[in-house]
Amino acid sequence: MKTITARVGLLSVSLGVGMSFLVTGCGTSKGSNSSGSSKTSQSITTGINKDYSGTTITVLLPPWGQMPQSSLDEFTKQTGIKVKMESMSWDNIHQQIVTSEAAHISPADVTEVDWSWVGQFADSGWFTPLNDYMSKKAVQNNAAASIFTVNNNLLAMPYSLDYRVVLLNMTEFKKAGINTVPKTWTDILNDAKELKKKGIVQYPIAVPMSVTEASAVSWFELIKSDGGQLFDNKWNPLFESQSSAGAQALSFEKKLYDQKLVPPGEVTLTDVENGDLFKAGKAAISLESSPGGLAGYLDPKTSNISKDDIAMIAPPGQSPGQSGTFGLPEGLGVPALSKNKGAAAMFINWWMQMPQQITAYENPNMGDLPTEKYTLQQLSKDNKLVDGKDIMSTVSSVKPLFPQGTPSWYPQFSNAAATMIQYVVEGKETPSQSLKTLAKQVDSFR
Repeated sequence: MKTITARVGLLSVSLGVGMSFLVTGCGTSKGSNSSGSSKTSQSITTGINKDYSGTTITVLLPPWGQMPQSSLDEFTKQTGIKVKMESMSWDNIHQQIVTSEAAHISPADVTEVDWSWVGQFADSGWFTPLNDYMSKKAVQNNAAASIFTVNNNLLAMPYSLDYRVVLLNMTEFKKAGINTVPKTWTDILNDAKELKKKGIVQYPIAVPMSVTEASAVSWFELIKSDGGQLFDNKWNPLFESQSSAGAQALSFEKKLYDQKLVPPGEVTLTDVENGDLFKAGKAAISLESSPGGLAGYLDPKTSNISKDDIAMIAPPGQSPGQSGTFGLPEGLGVPALSKNKGAAAMFINWWMQMPQQITAYENPNMGDLPTEKYTLQQLSKDNKLVDGKDIMSTVSSVKPLFPQGTPSWYPQFSNAAATMIQYVVEGKETPSQSLKTLAKQVDSFR
C-alpha cells in the first residue's frame, strides 16, 4: 500500500473509546471439536499446521471481510484446509444466522459476529466459546477481545477495529471557497449548502437513512458527538425529551434531507452505497465512516478521488469542542452447529497473524483497521497507517456504545431506530411522535 499520510490527516480525534490491549480472565470452557478428529482444541494454539488437512470450511463475511484468493490459497498451502468464502451484506448475515439457527443448521463454519450481536448470541448459545481454540498471545494482543468476552467466554475474535469518523473531501471544499473543517453541526450544514449553491456537488452529504444498521449507527454517532447517551444505567431511554441529544440529532438529519443536502434516494441506500458516492466524488462529506476504509478511497484503481485531499475528523457536536464517537469492532466466530470447529478455529488464528492483518488493511476492497497491536505498531512505524500517531494514541481508549454492555435486544432496537429515521425524514411521522414510539418499543424489547 502506498503511503497516504501525506494527504490524509486525522484532525482532532479525541476518541472516548476504551478497549484494552490486554485481555485477562478468559475462562476454561472447552470448545467442542465436531470435525471428526481425535485431536483436542489445544493443538490449535501451538500454531498453524496440517492437523485438519483435507477439510473444507465455509466462511460467511461482509464485502470488507473478503480475504483475497491469493491469501486463501496460501492458507490452504499451509494447512491443507480449503476455504469457500461467501459474501453477504452485513444486515443479511445477521438474518441468515438467525434463520439458520432456528432451523438447527449452521450458517457457515466461520461467520461475522458484530459487536452489536454479542448480547443476543451470548444468550442464545449459538456460538462456540473460543477460549481454548485461540492462542493466548493472540487474545492478549488483540485490541477489542474484551468487547467480545461475556462471562469469561470469548464469543468471537475481533478482526476489524472500527470506530466512527467523518470524512471530508477538502479538494471540493476549497473549490467552494471553504478552507477550514467543520467544528459543529451548523458548520456541516452551512458548508454543505455552500457546496450545493456553487455547483461543486449536487448532494454534498452521504449518510445512511434506510432501514439498515448503518442508519441507526449514524444517529447514535450524532448523539454521542453531542455528549448524549441513549439509556441510563437501568436501560431507561434518554432520547424521548425534545431537548435530548437524541431528539436534536434526529431533527438535524431531517433538516439535511428536507434541504436536499443528501441524495433523494438516501432512504434506500446502504452504508456501502454511501461509501461509493463519496468514492465517486458525488458527495463531499461522509457523515458516517470508518478510518479503516481510506485505502479504498485513495486507490486510483477503485476511486475517483484518489488524488484529492481527504480529511478525517471526529464527529463534531452542536457546540465547538464537543466531539465523540464509539467503537464498532467486528469479529470472526464459529457457530456451535459447525461440524468443522477445529479447522474453522485454525483459520481464525491464521487471520490474526500480522501478514493477514496487513493484507486486510491494505487491500482496497477491505480496509479493515487491524485489531492486533503489534500490527498497528508495525504499520505506524512503516508510515503505512493513516496518521498512525493519532490512531495509536487513541485506539487504547476506545469504549463501546453502551457503557453497561450491549443488550441482547440491541438488534431489535437498532432496527426500530433505523425504521424511525426513515419515517421521520420522509415526513411520515414527526420526530416527537417517532421518539415516543421508539421509547415504548424498548419496553417490549427488554
